[in-house]
Amino acid sequence: MQAQKDSAAGVFRHEVKYYLDERQAFVLAQFLARVMRADSHAGADGQYWIRSLYFDTPGNRDYYDKVNGCCQRKKIRLRIYDTAAATATLEMKSKRGEFVHKQGLPLRKADARRLIDGDYTFLPGMQSAAADPFFVCFRREHRRPVVLVDYKRQAFELPFENIRVTIDRDVRASTHAQGLFEQRVPGVTVLDGRRCILEVKYRRAIPDFIRGILSDIGPPKESISKYVMCRQAIGF
Repeated sequence: MQAQKDSAAGVFRHEVKYYLDERQAFVLAQFLARVMRADSHAGADGQYWIRSLYFDTPGNRDYYDKVNGCCQRKKIRLRIYDTAAATATLEMKSKRGEFVHKQGLPLRKADARRLIDGDYTFLPGMQSAAADPFFVCFRREHRRPVVLVDYKRQAFELPFENIRVTIDRDVRASTHAQGLFEQRVPGVTVLDGRRCILEVKYRRAIPDFIRGILSDIGPPKESISKYVMCRQAIGF
């Protein structure tokens, strides 16, 4: 999946987000399918499933940094694309001003479960430089799992400038952190069934053809965080 491709060295890019209704999302997807490459992991309906387990500090620093609009903030999560997978990707997504940086570290399922249980002592022993910043965060900040987030994603990409456009649907939230690898977990629907989240990710500039279709559809830019929305949906 995309997160695994990005994990080796990390990725710096811009991200802008919008709300779309289903009609707008359909029109946009039809256009993008003609000019961009669909994600190779998509199923017959053009989508694939994502589950992320977010970790925060005891004082919920990541949550409040986003709510308060801090220009420097981060999120740490475990991400999977299949509950039967043998691995999960531990990701750190940092924002500094206009730039977003994402770094990932593949973990065996057993180690992912240890992390969920509060045991991060295996991280220093991993033969990866990416493990060090994660170990520091968990040791100093006493992070613990707070919310499980599921959704479906339709994605399009271009083979240059790290340009990627995604449409996310059916966002659900759960407090059942131990259920990361379970097929069914209890949860609540977060987005209205008629709304989707559009994300445009790029390295230097949004291509003119994407700007054009967004201008025609007309959604305003929004400050959207699935993490914050899901924390609020489960009553924080």
